[in-house]
Amino acid sequence: MTNIPVTRILALSFLIAAVLAAAPAAAQQVRQPPPEAADLEGGDMSAPPPTEPEEIPELVPQDDITSIKVVPPDLPDRTIELLGDTNIILDIPVKDIPNYRDDMRMIVEELTAFARTRSPGFTVVTFGGFDLFNWSQREFNLAELKRPEMMRPSVVADTELPVGFPMRRYQQRVDGFILDGFFCSPIRVPLADVEAMRAQSLKALSVDHCSPDRAQGMFDTARKAGIVAHIDTDMNRKFAAIPTVRPNPENPGNVENLAAAKSMLINLNNKGYGTKANWLLALKNTNHDVLVVDGFYNGNQPLTKAEVQGLKFKKMGARRQVLAWIEIGQASDDAYYWQREWMVGNPSWINALDRSNPGKYHVEFWNPAWKAIVGRTFSGLVDLGFDGIVLSGVEAYRRWEFMTPVN
Repeated sequence: MTNIPVTRILALSFLIAAVLAAAPAAAQQVRQPPPEAADLEGGDMSAPPPTEPEEIPELVPQDDITSIKVVPPDLPDRTIELLGDTNIILDIPVKDIPNYRDDMRMIVEELTAFARTRSPGFTVVTFGGFDLFNWSQREFNLAELKRPEMMRPSVVADTELPVGFPMRRYQQRVDGFILDGFFCSPIRVPLADVEAMRAQSLKALSVDHCSPDRAQGMFDTARKAGIVAHIDTDMNRKFAAIPTVRPNPENPGNVENLAAAKSMLINLNNKGYGTKANWLLALKNTNHDVLVVDGFYNGNQPLTKAEVQGLKFKKMGARRQVLAWIEIGQASDDAYYWQREWMVGNPSWINALDRSNPGKYHVEFWNPAWKAIVGRTFSGLVDLGFDGIVLSGVEAYRRWEFMTPVN
């Protein structure tokens, strides 16, 4: 069992304040049309497989709100997508600007440490936030600006982390990372950086939403690169379709851990299947090595242990890995925890609407009240028997960094 410092235990105890709390009554439900399975991967599934506390102090004090400065958004489309709909700069003294990246690292590390006290082999994968693996230029600049002037000449060489320094504790906590658009996106993590993390025994996976003329070929490209990919043609990024065709590649063997996986299916939008039973049946009729699913049907009906266990076997009968998806950087108004009276500013940690994703809200992800919600959800999913969890929203720090530039 991992030894956890006392300070981390205290933080973690608050983070998971209500372990296995029962999900509250159903929240608002947003109906969507049924998904259409994209027959991309090829092959007939019937054919035999191959033999091979509520009010928390805000970041900006109330009397300083008038000091917010508006700036014109002049950013690449992909950057705007990552940041959300914001064009403001918070007027905060440099000494008071948090290291948002390290706040996110700490949350991931605490969640992972907790999970492995419950289940030593539990898998944790991050979606996005690849640059958390190393000390960044911004972190270097912020640390330098906060350093007392008298200390700078004599101690910098011994105490200041260089840009690119590996954040080993964080690297050792996670088992893998999902790249967002490694094969079909114009903005990609450099291959050399991906290989450096794979050299640390981290599993590389990718999510790609490709044009129909490129999608099929990307499966072969991903396989040759040794990266497990979920590839579809849904440019709306809904993760609604469950393919009725065989995965590419298809693996007839048992997959006892993430390292052995060769294919992946992500399904997060399950509202169109009519019933939970229909949704689960569609998932069971697949042969992917890794299933990544929402742990709740319709946003508010948690799966049971028996249902999770039933997903752990491919249609052909071999074992696979089943991971639950959890959002730690945004709140959702159809989630079990959402209360009818909530809105931007109430509670105070709900910071802004995500105008590109109706029903989603940017939050102060470091806020204890939000962390408690994340902790309750995470802890319940661990105890339902999932093989692991995908932490989405770890890139939430980018929005706050944009609003608090370090010059």
